[in-house]
Amino acid sequence: MGEPSQRARIVGVRALSRAVREVCLLPLESRVSFRPGQWVSLKLPIGARPPLVRAYSMAEPESATGQLVLTFDRVPGGLGSGYLFSLNEGDEVIASGPYGNFVVPQPLNLDLLLIARYTGIVPIRCILKHLFTGRLSRKATLIYGAPSRAEQIYHDEFTGLAAGHGLFRYIPTVLGGQGPGAGESRSELEIVASLGEDRTNILPMVCGTKAFVRPFKAYLTELGFERKTMKVETYD
Repeated sequence: MGEPSQRARIVGVRALSRAVREVCLLPLESRVSFRPGQWVSLKLPIGARPPLVRAYSMAEPESATGQLVLTFDRVPGGLGSGYLFSLNEGDEVIASGPYGNFVVPQPLNLDLLLIARYTGIVPIRCILKHLFTGRLSRKATLIYGAPSRAEQIYHDEFTGLAAGHGLFRYIPTVLGGQGPGAGESRSELEIVASLGEDRTNILPMVCGTKAFVRPFKAYLTELGFERKTMKVETYD
């Protein structure tokens, strides 16, 4: 059951790219306790019949301050994202939650195959940050596709994690090979198919839009992954 709605003040704003922004919210009435991978619902005072309700995943695990870090892209013509892009430090929104089941099981007895498309990386980043605060005891592979290198948010962070932890592998891909220095340009599915690992001991977790996630789940089943063990999350 989610927490009741409450006011939350924006205490920080950070641009991650031209189209992606990170905001830090401080709940003003009660602390929001959540599991990495969950999301909160924001009730925005806009639209034909306000409030306009939109869901946003936490980008970072719980902190001692109780602040919530949300990351979102600006959708062309999108009322919700357009409104949030207009807010500044000191402004307030109404939030409720947490919600969602896109979380790592405890105890974790399987290796992780994390697949994110664009801002689908947000809950996965939260999960990874939580895992790395403790002792990562299982292998974790992150495949992260974005429309361009400039929109591959948190890329440097994941590169650093992979360099410092033998159990973590990071495979970024720029879809269509757009832009200078694009590097890897295969689709996420092609990368998964090329891994050649034992698919009975892996937990796939996939996040992105419905148009990406739904067929991808079917593709994973065809590759031999067990459908019942997969976890998927969509944000549109």
